[in-house]
This record gives sequence, structure tokens and C-alpha cells, in this order.
Amino acid sequence: MRRPLGWLKVSSVLWQLRKEIDTVDDEIIRLLAKRLSIAEAIGDVKRKLGIPPVDREREEEVIGRWVNGLVEAGFDEASARGIAELVVRAATKRQTRNLYSVRVTVVGSGRLGKVLKGVLSPVTPTTLISMRDELPNSDVVILTTRPTEETINYIRVHGDKLRGRVLMDAFSVKSRMFKVIEEESRELGFRYLSIHPLFGNVADTWGEAVILIPSVTSRDSLPMAMQLFEAAGLKPVIISDPEMHDKVMAYVQAAHHLTLLALYMMLRDAGKLGNVNIGAVATHSLRYTMRAIERVLEQIDVVEEIQEMNPYAGEARGELIKYINIVNSAVSRGELSKVIEG
Repeated sequence: MRRPLGWLKVSSVLWQLRKEIDTVDDEIIRLLAKRLSIAEAIGDVKRKLGIPPVDREREEEVIGRWVNGLVEAGFDEASARGIAELVVRAATKRQTRNLYSVRVTVVGSGRLGKVLKGVLSPVTPTTLISMRDELPNSDVVILTTRPTEETINYIRVHGDKLRGRVLMDAFSVKSRMFKVIEEESRELGFRYLSIHPLFGNVADTWGEAVILIPSVTSRDSLPMAMQLFEAAGLKPVIISDPEMHDKVMAYVQAAHHLTLLALYMMLRDAGKLGNVNIGAVATHSLRYTMRAIERVLEQIDVVEEIQEMNPYAGEARGELIKYINIVNSAVSRGELSKVIEG
């Protein structure tokens, strides 16, 4: 095949432009490395001054300045925000690296235990053990076990090592066990703070929420936990009591899981009927939903536990069915917009 006239000249221009791109990339990398170094120095100053390591207001200010500058330079806003958030996140991670010397032990080597170790390890010394392992000396112990009598016995057996320490449970349902552990904290002398990480085995937990529910023995463990989780990139949300937590989670988790599983079964059976690969014809929004369904299917045991143990799950399921019927009826009457807006 003959090359078109001028091919060598055009190829030379392309090679030169790519060399310029490489030079610019090298300079960007050098400047980003310098930015990380400065961020680390800022972190050192914050430690000496006793200033909290994470400043969300400052982060948003910097992200906004990056986005404005990049958009003016020709980037679309979504790409600009993505770049800005990555740069700021990297700087915050560098500032908070090995920030604390709080010794954390995560008990329970399942999915959540592994994720929490991965989240906290860059910020503070964190160990992951199973319930069969010896509990090491720790400042904070986080239980990612199941909310069963076995877990309560574990607390009682290790009462001496827990005395004066902070104990957290990461149960998805609180009302059944909260008062029991709170009473144990009074008798055994540990500080109890209940937590609920609102994420599973996701690739990036930065910006995800974690619920904190203080008990009568929490005392200074609440501000400590907030600083620890914020430094790890999480967003703490305080809920005042376990009953309110379970009422909210019945809708956020129980009803949500039921919706996704029902949709999964419908799509699965629809694909069988038409002998069509639903994934191949899925819209952008459905592909996003299907990824959420996959995460639910990966932890179906947790889904079943929440449906069984949350005392408000049945109520939430009933409300979900009620609103599905309302929407369905509105569609049949041609009044969907009116109902949704009202």
C-alpha cells in the first residue's frame, strides 16, 4: 500500500507534537509531586498547631478554583471536577498518612473487616483479627462480627482487655444489641460507640458516610472517632439513638435492597423469555443500577440479616409496595407527572 504524498512530513509533525505532550506530562508530574510535598508540610504544621487534619471547607474552595480554571482552559465541567477532586484527595491522603498513633483492632475477617482495615491503616496502626485470635492491646476495638450472643460472650470474655478502651460495633441493625452492649460497657468499664459504615466492598471509600451513634458511656470517644474517620476520608453522620437508626435504615437499606432484587429477578426472567442479553441492551442508567445490583448480590447474607433483624423492615417493605401501586395507578390514568410533582 502506497503512502499518501507528504506522509513523512505529517508523521514528523505528529512525532514532534507527541514529544511536546510528553514534556508537558513530565512537568505536570513534577509539579504534582511538589504539591504533595507541600501538602505533607502543611500536615506537619497542622499537627504542631493541633489543627484538625481535614478541612472540608478549604477542600471545596480549592476544588472550585481548579474547576473554574480548567473550564476556562477548555475542559468540560465533569472532567474538570474529576481532576480537581483527585488532586485534592491525594493531598489530603498525604497529610493524614500515619497521622495518629491510636491502636485499632478490627475483629472479624469478613468483607467489612477487611475494608475497614484498608480504610484506617493509612491513618493509624490497624490490625485485623478473627474472633479466634488473641485480642492484642488496643485503644479501639471494632467488631465487624454478626450481632449474636457469640459476640456478646466475646465482649465478656475480653472484659479485662476492653476496660478503659473504646469498643465499637459495626452492625447494620442496632436496636437489638445496642442496649445490651451499652450495659456491658457500664459493667466492664469500656467506652461504647456504635458505628455503621454505609459502604461495602467498594473500590474507593473516599467520601463515603459512616454513622456514629453515641451511648451513655461514649464520652470523648465520639470526637476521637470523628477525627479518625474524617482523616480516613469518610464523612461521619451522627444519629442520636439506635431506634432512629433502624427506622431510617429500614428505608435506606431494607426497601432499597428489595427494589434492586425485584428488578434483578424481573430482568433475569425477561432475558430468558426473549433470549436477549439484557446487559448488551442496557441504557446508561440501567448499567449503573446493575452495578448496584451486583454489589447487593455479593452480600446477600447481609441483605437477609437486615430484612430479618431490622424491626422496621416489614413496615418499609409495605410502604414500598404502596408507592409502587400509587405510581402504577398514576401511569394508567396518565397522571404520572402530577403525582410525582405533588
